[in-house]
Amino acid sequence: MCSIISFIYSFKSNIYSVFVSTKKLDAIYGDSIKVIIRLTNESANGLELTDLKLLKNGKQIEDNGYSYRKARSVHDNLNKISNNYFNLEYFFDDYTGVKENEQKSSSYNFEGTWLFPKNGMCMECSYWIDKNELPDTLEITTNKRLRLFSKTKRYSIFSDLIIPDSDI
Repeated sequence: MCSIISFIYSFKSNIYSVFVSTKKLDAIYGDSIKVIIRLTNESANGLELTDLKLLKNGKQIEDNGYSYRKARSVHDNLNKISNNYFNLEYFFDDYTGVKENEQKSSSYNFEGTWLFPKNGMCMECSYWIDKNELPDTLEITTNKRLRLFSKTKRYSIFSDLIIPDSDI
């Protein structure tokens, strides 16, 4: 009886746990969304994150390569902002607020293998995607078991968000 209990205990203690939180930020210029993924290792031991995928209806979504400067220059050219001497936007461009500064930052895409330290440590990665490609699933793969016999686990993200149509 003791050997069965110790087997079950060791089997359960060797299953790792990862907590996922996500948020999205709309781009000020253009039709992109920045999806920020924060992963927290809730296990007592470290593990390696070997793969991370954003999925929509089973299809993988890639980073669209959004660039703040490029989108801003396209926006300015379309709106033909005049270059007058009293254009205050020129002076306050870098101090316009947290949201703009956050969305100016580049994406930290998942590449290669990340070492995931033990309990309580978190990591962040982000992707710029098109607004119409908001993912519904995040799939992570590690070098250790996350479920019974699987090293891959899927998380449902942004499933409760509905993007309204512009025609309605």
